[in-house]
Amino acid sequence: RSPLIGRAKLFRQSRPALIDRQKVSSFQIGVVAICGVAVFLDGFDSQIIGFVAPAIIQDLKVAPAALAKVFSSGLIGVLVGCLALAPLADWLGRRWVMITSVLLFAAATFLTSRANSLDELALLRFATGIGLGACMPNALALTAEYAPARLRSTLTAWMFTGFSLGAFLGGLLASQLIPLYGWRAMFMIGGALPFVLGILMIFIMPESVRYLAARGGDASHISSILTRIARDASVGPGARFEMSEVTGTGFTVAHLFRQGRGPGTLLLWAMFFLMLFDVFLLASWTPTVLNVSGLSMQASLVTTAVQQLGSVLATIALGPLFDRFGFYRCLVPVLLAAAVGVILMGVAGQHIPLMEAGALLSGAGIMGGQTSLIVLAGAFYPTFIRATGGGWGLGVGRIGAIMGPLVGGAMVAAHWRPDQIFLIAAIPPIIVAGLLLVMSRLAPINSQNRPINQLRSETSAS
Repeated sequence: RSPLIGRAKLFRQSRPALIDRQKVSSFQIGVVAICGVAVFLDGFDSQIIGFVAPAIIQDLKVAPAALAKVFSSGLIGVLVGCLALAPLADWLGRRWVMITSVLLFAAATFLTSRANSLDELALLRFATGIGLGACMPNALALTAEYAPARLRSTLTAWMFTGFSLGAFLGGLLASQLIPLYGWRAMFMIGGALPFVLGILMIFIMPESVRYLAARGGDASHISSILTRIARDASVGPGARFEMSEVTGTGFTVAHLFRQGRGPGTLLLWAMFFLMLFDVFLLASWTPTVLNVSGLSMQASLVTTAVQQLGSVLATIALGPLFDRFGFYRCLVPVLLAAAVGVILMGVAGQHIPLMEAGALLSGAGIMGGQTSLIVLAGAFYPTFIRATGGGWGLGVGRIGAIMGPLVGGAMVAAHWRPDQIFLIAAIPPIIVAGLLLVMSRLAPINSQNRPINQLRSETSAS
């Protein structure tokens, strides 16, 4: 069977999937672009609290370590969104779960601009996090399921540059906007933009065609989507659509450990934990640590934004390399280089060029490396559990993300020096590089980015 075929005369012979054999259409590019904009706003709203933290400290007159509960409450919300809402997309569809998530984090972010205490900030960041947690796994699923196999890693990686780009531009905007209008203006913008996107998505966002085929969706609906991908495709009125990918029924989380996926799932969870620990340790505390060490607030924010720029550049470059050479051999050296970059940030002191070089390198490896793990998860899991796999990987990772700001707050409260804090942040990417080498042996992925042990299971089952 082909991965996506119609049982009409045109599709009686086994042939490559329609999506895979066509040139990428403007319709597919549009879907990837919508997901990219959603992830861009996700990145903006996720990182915004780190950018405004120094201004909140001054405005509310609180100790820097007191913001740890605000950082962590948002991440707990993301954990709830990843574990509870994201898997619903494998039951109810990607479209409405993603629209709901965007509208939720839009509303909560806008309301954050009205907060007047740390408790209010913590509560609203929790609500924001729930929406953010459900958005990214569905953006991953939609992009992977509309991309042809030969370009799946490239398009998924490029789509996820939106997250780092949103955080990068958020840092630049914060450095200019906060001195003029205060920190509340950032949350107003961060709420208004995704609200507009959410309304537009109701009218223009399609459901995943692979999901519809895997769930036995309406044939006329699937046909209408396929003709937008390939206008010359003619699908008969009695056509039926099937997926030859491995499928399953019942509790989707259990399937993450079946058909040889268990070792890969556990390794992915460990890597998500470590990388998100590092991402949010750095994103939450880098501006404050640099500001306390003597850099101006503007220089601290720009340095943090440079980290996000490094992530964007790395993700753009890594996507095509993944499709050509595979994940493991490309990502390990990037992670090791990231550790060097973080150490440079710790020893740079007031030397701005060295500081920004370290920020660029660390952002490329740590933020870019985390994005690459999401792309890896999208390739590792089949359609029927892709949202669950991505959501639970990110959800387990968010436990690390919750701990990152708490550990950072404890180090700041204990008056650790910047070089000591950044040395701790250099450890996770080294460990993850080692885990990737282990995963390359236990859960290798073939040239089409499908788990080899999954292919063996499908072969034996057929």
